Amino acid sequence: MVVAVAVAGLTLASGVTARPAAAADTTPYRAQVFTRGYDTSKVVSLTFDLDWRTGTAAENAISKANLETVLRVFAANGITGGFGVTGRFAEQNPAEAKNIATQGHKVFNHSYSHPDFMTLTQAQRWSQLDRAEAAFKAAGIASAGWFRPYRSGYMDSGLNRDLALRGYYINLDWTFDTTGYKEASWATVSARIDQYTVPGAIIVMHVSIPSTDPGNLQLVIDKLRGMGYGFVSPFQAVTRGPVRDKYLAIGGPGSFGAATTGDLDATTADTAVQWFQSARIYHSPASGAHFVGGGVLTKYKSMGTVTSLLKFPVTDSLPAAGGGRYYDFQGGSIYWMSATGAHEVHGSIRTKWLALGSTGAFLGYPISDEVAVSVGRASQFQGGNVYWSSGAGAHEVHGSILKKYLSLGGTGSRLGVPVSDEYTVPVGRRSDFQHGAIIWDKPAKTISVIYY
Repeated sequence: MVVAVAVAGLTLASGVTARPAAAADTTPYRAQVFTRGYDTSKVVSLTFDLDWRTGTAAENAISKANLETVLRVFAANGITGGFGVTGRFAEQNPAEAKNIATQGHKVFNHSYSHPDFMTLTQAQRWSQLDRAEAAFKAAGIASAGWFRPYRSGYMDSGLNRDLALRGYYINLDWTFDTTGYKEASWATVSARIDQYTVPGAIIVMHVSIPSTDPGNLQLVIDKLRGMGYGFVSPFQAVTRGPVRDKYLAIGGPGSFGAATTGDLDATTADTAVQWFQSARIYHSPASGAHFVGGGVLTKYKSMGTVTSLLKFPVTDSLPAAGGGRYYDFQGGSIYWMSATGAHEVHGSIRTKWLALGSTGAFLGYPISDEVAVSVGRASQFQGGNVYWSSGAGAHEVHGSILKKYLSLGGTGSRLGVPVSDEYTVPVGRRSDFQHGAIIWDKPAKTISVIYY
């Protein structure tokens, strides 16, 4: 999907060649291009590009003062902006680069040394991205897979494929440039705002000398407000609908970091998924919008997410006994705790386990996913197993009786599948099976097997 807009006086493409058909909720084939945000209401996003080569001490001092001005004006107006930062800037000015992110603004990878990517080979493009990201890491920041291009080619399908192959799925471009980097007068900048501002616009400005943008920033903000526009952060600009609502409700970038993709179809056109740094948010009309994160997300991904038997999540993360967590899905649940990892439970086995008290009872947490056994299905838990067969339904077996049952061969043994849960008898405890029973004699501390 490409988000683009035709703006008078600018040449903005509206699409790229179609990618090959892909399964739902899979790695994007190309970076998604944003020349404006998803919003259709009167809001804009303000961004700056930031690169300067080592110059004279006086030139560097002016550029650094410009950056301080931009950050101060943003803070005074309660605006979260975006910054396309080059690797060489972060390398030369790690404290300043870190301060941008510390103040809550979004950082984009603007390459290492500011070349035109359309003049580079794939290997050279990747080298630029990698070197910039290494400089970011050294400064304590990260782009989270956001790229900001220089000059031409931002809609080029080959470029966006190369970005995706390197893990950059958001290509954040702009609707218009104030041209402050050309030392544009306020009159020129004001005229461009009048001409090109549209709902969802992404406005790009520049920090470094000789740009007039830092000095004009408050005027830009005041003018846009006078036109009835508000401001959204880049974090928010690339989200929309129920996914955005969920993202903001759980704390936005403070909870799950930045989006790492645009809004994607999860299965069909009326469903959605969006990837974030530490979670994914899913939406369908039937399930609503819910996030999945942590070890549960790792398990869910390994199963195929929305195309698996679990389908869409129907809850966010919920607390379970002993400090664990779980999520419910349309087709089952995934439970996690540090000692067991994450495992799915579904169908009749899940129903039986829940009826027995789930994580708060003797069975505890699942330690396996549901698997096929010689007759039927089974799931292992910390305190025992639950078996299911079409003829007998779901039943638990645990403790010494389970140990004996497994030593005999389990469901593949002469006993067959369990037909009861463990229950009390005069001498102790008993479990019944298709062709017999196992009895635990408490006083004698013995196990006996009956066949019939």
